[in-house]
Amino acid sequence: MIFSERHGLGLTVTWYGQAGFRLEGGDSRVLIDPFMSDRDNRRYPPVATAEDFGDITLALCTHEHIDHMDLGFLPKFATVNRDAKIVVPAPVLDQAVAGGLERDRLIGAMPGEEFTDRDVTVHALPALHGLGGDEPVVYEFLDGRFLGYLMEIGGVRVFHTGDGLVYPQLAPALRELRPDVLMLPVNGRDQMREASGLVGNMNEAEAAWLATEVDPLYCIPMHYEMFTGNRGDIGRFAAHLHERAADGGPVLVIPSRGRPFTLELT
Repeated sequence: MIFSERHGLGLTVTWYGQAGFRLEGGDSRVLIDPFMSDRDNRRYPPVATAEDFGDITLALCTHEHIDHMDLGFLPKFATVNRDAKIVVPAPVLDQAVAGGLERDRLIGAMPGEEFTDRDVTVHALPALHGLGGDEPVVYEFLDGRFLGYLMEIGGVRVFHTGDGLVYPQLAPALRELRPDVLMLPVNGRDQMREASGLVGNMNEAEAAWLATEVDPLYCIPMHYEMFTGNRGDIGRFAAHLHERAADGGPVLVIPSRGRPFTLELT
């Protein structure tokens, strides 16, 4: 990929654990999948509160699970921040409203659709996500209920997968969208977790394969450390990525929670 016309661009990123990130570029500050509610099953307390996000210009949620669409946090955020729109998959708009969000603050996203807010462009892709509970786990698309987002922020393209598995159309779609930064879950799945109704994601090897197929500048693993019974191994992910990208490949970035860092495009 050629980035010479975008020399000097940068993106400041803050990771809040699980799949939650703050992205700052150009004139925009984007919050995606913030999980800030203090729950007994967290391995560590939230590293931020609603008051920390008064300057956010756009918030996005990839699907309705609490660690992605946190309805304990989002109404507080909406009170502190009266301007930012909140993007959720269109099929869960009613759930978001029932959880305390004002409908006129919401944008319903669907796969294949693109919209612009200020200087941020968002393109939604479907995510292949699990359905659990009392029934055996199955993985479905469900007409846009689960999404990933390609966000162009200050000229930098970031793809956040949300939760999900690799499926045949995903890598070609991402190659066409040309993300500079790829954020991937690496917690995987197994029969024991699925037997208890716990849905999973792509594992470390699958995430590394996808990263090298898409070939962004940077790759950031996520969704591997929040819950004791649903963890991935970033060391294993790093090993798979190193093996697959022997002649180059994306730069692996493993952030610390709550500490901003800047990715430079040179």
